Amino acid sequence: MAAGTFKLDLGDQKKNVFVTQLQDRDYDEEDVTAYPIVKESADKLIETGINTLQKTLLLKKEVEVDKVHLELLSKRAEFKERMQACSERQIKVQKKQQQMKEKVSQYEKFIKENEAKRRRAIQKYQNEVKLREQRTRELEMLQEQLEDLKQREKISQTKKFEQYLLRVVDAMPENYIEMQDNMVNSLMMRHRTLNETNKDLVEGVSEKADELEKLRNHLDQLKQEHDKMKLSINSELSKMQKHQEGRVDGNKQLEESYILGKGDFREQRSELGQILMAINNIANKCTKETDIPVERIMLDEKLDRIQEYMLERIDVAQMASADGSEGDQRTKSGRSGHSWSRKKNAPKVMFAA
Repeated sequence: MAAGTFKLDLGDQKKNVFVTQLQDRDYDEEDVTAYPIVKESADKLIETGINTLQKTLLLKKEVEVDKVHLELLSKRAEFKERMQACSERQIKVQKKQQQMKEKVSQYEKFIKENEAKRRRAIQKYQNEVKLREQRTRELEMLQEQLEDLKQREKISQTKKFEQYLLRVVDAMPENYIEMQDNMVNSLMMRHRTLNETNKDLVEGVSEKADELEKLRNHLDQLKQEHDKMKLSINSELSKMQKHQEGRVDGNKQLEESYILGKGDFREQRSELGQILMAINNIANKCTKETDIPVERIMLDEKLDRIQEYMLERIDVAQMASADGSEGDQRTKSGRSGHSWSRKKNAPKVMFAA
């Protein structure tokens, strides 16, 4: 067994017996409960328990130490990796520092060269400024001399114009311009006025030319429209000519039909004339002295007059041939038996007894 462990020594099992029980009794083993008997002392038992607790704590501490040792190893490995990374970074930083030093040296060299160039440029600028000032003074002097020469040349050139104007003034007729102290100035004013008038006239001519161009364009447009209208009118005229030709052909056909029917019309006309003459003759015979003349009445009235006259004659004849009341009765029946038929404006009259 391991150190610090203990063992309970169980002796012979005794039966539970009450103190008041005077005599021994036989009991079944099933009815008797056995309890262990501890032979060691209490001090030894306490010491044994304390040792066991210390060993348990020691084992726990050993486990914790193992965990801490493993963590320490991992931390050492991590620290080693970090130190290696730091060394690599340090190497890179050193390289960058070296590069920066080289660049700084280059920039310092460049700055020194630029400073030298700047000084040389400033010196050159100052020299050029001095030279420019000197040249400017010389230029001003030369310009003054040039202006003087120009004025002299201008005076010499205008001198001939002045002489010319004086000759013109001498050659001008009297009262051509208003008399003033300086005739040359008045002549120049007159020339200026005429020049402005000429400009106005030229502008007016140009405006009129523009208007004329616009009118020409308008005329061309009207001509084009006239040509278009002429074409349309010609097309309509051709259509109307075709229509007229058709009408002429139709008229020719109508004339032919008229010529063919003219003979029949003449016969009908002659018959109608004979009928009208017969009606007029009969109407004259049937006219009384108190009646209106035949020439002043219409054809219907003539026929009515003839009809009345014939009816009167028939009545007279019937009255003469009849006797008494029988004659009257026959006359009435005869009148009712007569039937007259006449067409309006017709030349024929039909009688039925």
